[in-house]
Amino acid sequence: MPLNRVWSAFVISAVAAVVAGNVSSADDKTDFFETRIRPVLVKQCAECHSGKTPEGDFRIDSRADVLKGGANGAALVIGKPEASELLKRLESTDSGKRMPPDEALKPEAIADFRRWIQDGAVWPASAERPAVESSSDKADAAHWSFQPVKQVAPPLVKDAAWCRTDIDRFIKAKLEQQQLQPVAPADKRTLLRRATLDLTGLPPTPEEMSAFLADETPQAFEKAVDRLLASQAYGERWGRHWLDLARYADTSGDGTDMPIPEARYYRDYVIAAFNRDMPYDQFLIEQIAGDLVAKQTPDDPRNYEKIIATGYIALSRRYGNSRNAEYDLILDDSIDTIGRSVLGLTLGCARCHHHKLDPITTDDYYGLYGYFNNTLYPHAGTEHQKERADFVPIKVSEEVKSTYESAVAWAVIDKKEGIGDSPILIGGDRGKRGPVVKRGFLSVITPGPATIPDGQSGRLELAQWLASETNPLTARVLVNRLWHYHFGRGLVPTTSSFGKQAPPPSHPELLDWLAHEFQTQGWSIKRLHKQIMLSAVYQLGTDHSADNVTRDEANVYRWRFDRQRMDAETLRDSILSVSGTLEAGTGGRHPFKPSDKLNYTQSTPFTEVFDHNRRSVYLMTGRLAKHPFIALYDGPDTNKSTDQRSASTVALQALSMMNSPFIRDKSTAFAKRLLAASPDNQQRIGLAYELAFGRPVTDAERADVNEYVTALIASLQSEGRSTDDASFIAWTSFARTLLSSNEFVYVD
Repeated sequence: MPLNRVWSAFVISAVAAVVAGNVSSADDKTDFFETRIRPVLVKQCAECHSGKTPEGDFRIDSRADVLKGGANGAALVIGKPEASELLKRLESTDSGKRMPPDEALKPEAIADFRRWIQDGAVWPASAERPAVESSSDKADAAHWSFQPVKQVAPPLVKDAAWCRTDIDRFIKAKLEQQQLQPVAPADKRTLLRRATLDLTGLPPTPEEMSAFLADETPQAFEKAVDRLLASQAYGERWGRHWLDLARYADTSGDGTDMPIPEARYYRDYVIAAFNRDMPYDQFLIEQIAGDLVAKQTPDDPRNYEKIIATGYIALSRRYGNSRNAEYDLILDDSIDTIGRSVLGLTLGCARCHHHKLDPITTDDYYGLYGYFNNTLYPHAGTEHQKERADFVPIKVSEEVKSTYESAVAWAVIDKKEGIGDSPILIGGDRGKRGPVVKRGFLSVITPGPATIPDGQSGRLELAQWLASETNPLTARVLVNRLWHYHFGRGLVPTTSSFGKQAPPPSHPELLDWLAHEFQTQGWSIKRLHKQIMLSAVYQLGTDHSADNVTRDEANVYRWRFDRQRMDAETLRDSILSVSGTLEAGTGGRHPFKPSDKLNYTQSTPFTEVFDHNRRSVYLMTGRLAKHPFIALYDGPDTNKSTDQRSASTVALQALSMMNSPFIRDKSTAFAKRLLAASPDNQQRIGLAYELAFGRPVTDAERADVNEYVTALIASLQSEGRSTDDASFIAWTSFARTLLSSNEFVYVD
């Protein structure tokens, strides 16, 4: 919010100092307040200065609040209107200084305030009721997202036979309530393609499809899910989801967008954590305070990974090239990212003023700010390198020693000196310091300051609070995210916004049931995947139902599975896989080493693209210069936490699928794969459909493709092309057609 809006707290808070000892009992002054002053306060000031989170810590809810004043002190001189900043602001013709900021008070109203101040700014003793009747405090406390997670029993339903799991009971209860009938289940081919792309970001191979179709046991799909969860590709796919939330990038984001060679250690940590099924509470604690956890367990061979995990904090975007430039904005990025990715709240809104919509105060914000203001970031400059070199020694093997040393140089650690609480930056201005705020958590959930050991930042205590069962947001947000990634829409559609503006959950009891299960069953993400995917609702088909559409066009109650477009990485990786060019492993990344001296400047910033044929998660990710394919197909915004990818459909995407060098090269490779597989055209066509779509070709399609390829070969030969050249060009054209088709790009 602009600083001039925050100034309203300074101006109107002047009322606070006026009332002590000058209140007259005269009826005319009481009536004057009730008829002339109170209505203006209610109409013009209440929006910003009432309830639990008023701007500038100044509220007009009651006489006691007005007496207390705001964060900026008094701006009113009793009996002297001309000397009162309040009146100056009311009378100002400067739109940047005038209060109220949107529209000036009428002259007669300003005259009333002048008289009120002149007469002692009387607020009658009998007016102890709030100037603004408000139940916002109670409403804040009662909001569903801030309530403890409940243990909910799955409901009874009429059609229990439809339900495969307890999840289905919640879904079916809503369907019955809304008089909706779920569509038929997906066929086995569709289901395996859906699950394989969902969990691994790659299409199933013909061999995997054949094995699944041949397994006629009731456990066939469960075994397939277990196999997919155990694959290396699972972590590469689902680690990318977390990297979106963590605003991962391999560059700094300042004017030079300088490469950060050490960033990839964090990316690989995330992928490994998902593959190991690291409990989510541990995953969070290590990312926020891994360095402090490592100090407590000096003999743990995983300690170097815990240090690397703090890349989640170190990834904060840099603002300015100087080591001191906009450092508070770097801390703000950390707080905002934790708020959005872990809590589903926009904490950054409380940096300059109390949150306009949610019960988050500036005290809450700067209570969190203190943890990171006591933390050394790698952006801090060379004067802190000695402190990093003196970091508590941790036993590491020779094979990971160099990685560990590089990670320590880049990760975050606690300051050694000057540890303490932080002041409010009034209006977010680091040049204007207000009261010091004790480090704490969100007061709407856990009031009061945190208990922090002397000489420590408190990041560990913050991490433990975030990952505790007493904090109801963390589990709810995570299970809702998984639901969103699996179905394309969360139970709460705003996956990083669980505040008062968020729509209520479509299935609130299911949300709490999933969250409670998640907490009590070891915070296992893989277990949660399996619970969701074995349900009948996940295995529904994508069929249309005219009757259902009239009642639930948006499919809020999950009567079918919504068709989804592949995201950028899945599309690129699937093209590599089908064309036979996908290379295994994590190598082939950018060539930079931590010891490299890089010479990028603001006039010549980093813009290079390092391409390869490995998984897209291993591509170099820039903050300013995006990888062209990932950017074109709606990749994440690496400058901020991205919870949901957009799915635009623009002409450039279609043109790219027809003409880009990438598609041309991979279509060529796909054609070579088909030509090498068999000399028989019919077998080639069948293999192409199995690879691209996971299904057999129909007789009509086989005839059409054969006619197309044969005619094109004949046409090219008539132009003087050799038989081999003509055949290769024709099959390349056919391959490109498959790769750019809707059936390939969309997942049923």
